[in-house]
Amino acid sequence: MRSADHPAADSTPNFEEDLIEASEKLAAARSLDEVVAVLRQTARKVVGADGIAVIIREPGRCFYAVEDAMAPLWAGKRFDENSCISGWAMQNLQTVRIADTTEDPRIPQEAYTPTFVRSLVMVPIGSPRAVAALGAYWADMGHQPRHMVRRLESLARLAGIAIENARLLDQVKNDSRQRSLMVAAGRIGLWSFHIASGELDTSPMCRINFGRDPDQPFSYAELHAAIHPEDRARVEQALASSIATGGDYDIDYRLITPAGEMRWIGIRAQPAYSPEGTPLTLDGLSIDITERKKMEEALQTSAATLEHLVHARTQELVTAQEALRQAQKLDAMGKLTGGVAHDFNNLLAPIIGGLDLLQRRQVGGEREQRIISGALQSADRARTLVQRLLAFARRQPLSPEPVDLAALMAGMRELLLTTLGPQVALVYDVAPGLPLALADHNQVEMALLNLSVNARDAMPDGGLLKLSADARTVGAGHGEVRPGQYIVITVTDTGVGMDAETRERAIEPFYSTKGVGKGTGLGLSMAHGLASQLGGALTIRSAPGKGTVIGLWLPVSKALAAQPAASAPAQVSAMTGVALLVDDEPLVRMSTADMLTELGFEVIEASSGAEALECLRQEGKVDIVITDHLMPGMTGVELARAVARDWPGVPVMLVSGYSDARGIEAGLPLLEKPFRQADLAARLEAVLPQLSLPRPN
Repeated sequence: MRSADHPAADSTPNFEEDLIEASEKLAAARSLDEVVAVLRQTARKVVGADGIAVIIREPGRCFYAVEDAMAPLWAGKRFDENSCISGWAMQNLQTVRIADTTEDPRIPQEAYTPTFVRSLVMVPIGSPRAVAALGAYWADMGHQPRHMVRRLESLARLAGIAIENARLLDQVKNDSRQRSLMVAAGRIGLWSFHIASGELDTSPMCRINFGRDPDQPFSYAELHAAIHPEDRARVEQALASSIATGGDYDIDYRLITPAGEMRWIGIRAQPAYSPEGTPLTLDGLSIDITERKKMEEALQTSAATLEHLVHARTQELVTAQEALRQAQKLDAMGKLTGGVAHDFNNLLAPIIGGLDLLQRRQVGGEREQRIISGALQSADRARTLVQRLLAFARRQPLSPEPVDLAALMAGMRELLLTTLGPQVALVYDVAPGLPLALADHNQVEMALLNLSVNARDAMPDGGLLKLSADARTVGAGHGEVRPGQYIVITVTDTGVGMDAETRERAIEPFYSTKGVGKGTGLGLSMAHGLASQLGGALTIRSAPGKGTVIGLWLPVSKALAAQPAASAPAQVSAMTGVALLVDDEPLVRMSTADMLTELGFEVIEASSGAEALECLRQEGKVDIVITDHLMPGMTGVELARAVARDWPGVPVMLVSGYSDARGIEAGLPLLEKPFRQADLAARLEAVLPQLSLPRPN
């Protein structure tokens, strides 16, 4: 065993030559592998060790990269830097000399015991931060001499410089490789323009971007000529500004390739100057941005299209909301007017019935009869007003049937001529062979008369009124009219016309531009309600000073024309039988009971549906039940169902001043309030022909 600091004779007398040779090799090394190889070849010789190891520092670990020893050590293994002696040396930047590895607490015995190592020197490599370590190991115990340690430290210093150089070279190579990959992946062209000579140096990718052969030269004159004529002035201005100010040459422009293709090119460059400030070169890159521009244009087009669609959809929603608002408004007004009409009819029923009774009985003298006749005429006008209200509310009782509108219009000609007066010329234009319309004959006549009167009033100085009719088929997308087949009656005048506000409010009930006392404001609303209730529509086209065109759209009937009804009898027939009269309004019930009594009926009165059923149970035989429709507790329809169930042979006739198709079932006889005795008798004759008897002379 060697004593401390007194080793055996130096086994490497040429260590200086070895160090010089190692320094030359380390200086020429270009990679970390080359540096490690030099250390492996040299370290064991210059210190006469039984083994050496080169340890590379990794984050938190020590990697034993290579070793040269008399027996295996730890080559290829990694240890925590806090549990190995190389880690301690690198962390503390201190050389470690250990004479006996079995006694030093820093030695991990589990790793060293299986090896030959009994003493060692560990030198850190690198400063100010160690990047590696060089370890020398001996099988004998004892401190290695100072000069031996200095040789190892000298070799470590040379290796530190070589490692840093190798890492810098690797970084440059990696950076260069990354730049090359980025340039290639991004199809970036590199170029340099020599300002004084006008020469242009370009990379192959740059020439490809300009649509050129990558293997052929590309001059600045060719580049300039390729610029799109509309962009050339802008390019020249940007180039001059960059050279003059030293700012970036940053521009996108169009170019025309030799094949005639238009491309977009993106240019980015910076000028370089001599120490005296003379501009030397403009160095930069180019990239083909054609696809990006196409995408931008497509996005702009899509955005414009989307904006247009959004605008159109918004307008549709606004229109739909306005239509909904108008529909809700009209529906609310319809419910209001329908309710008013119902109450008004209940009030008119006893008035008209009473006046009719007084007139038939010739009560009073001539003066009294004139008063009664005038009152009855006013009551009839009130009934007409109520019918118009019900027409607007779409709740007037209609009798839809096949109607020949051409014949209807022809039959109204004389009436219209008289109504319009001499200042208004009347022109008919009815298409031949018109199919029948599904309509209520009387209501259509009233609607045409109202529309004609409105047209006359819109032409105070006279003009032309044209009534035309033709058949039309409407498909989806009309907006105002549902798809289907229609007969359209068009009322056209040359009057003052309507502005937008008037057109919008024209079908509102009681809205009128004629002034106080000159119109009810129900003509258009009645026509609109009539057409809507029949499944048609009313359209208005008008402008101030350009007249008005009203279209009354009535659906085509699929049935044959109804036969003309027989004329009403001049006298009311006498009848016999028992009538059960049901109405919750005492005055209405009293007036109707008087009419029935005069007709020859024995009348049983009831004020509700429940009372009527009790009467049927007690009285036995009843020939007919005459009942109001809208009553508290039980409606007339519900009463009719109960009678049909328990007394199937007893007919039921409804009386109502507020007809609603959703409430009154088809097939039930119906008499509209208010009515005269003749109206009641005619309806009863249709329901109970077997009870009609000739009136005695």
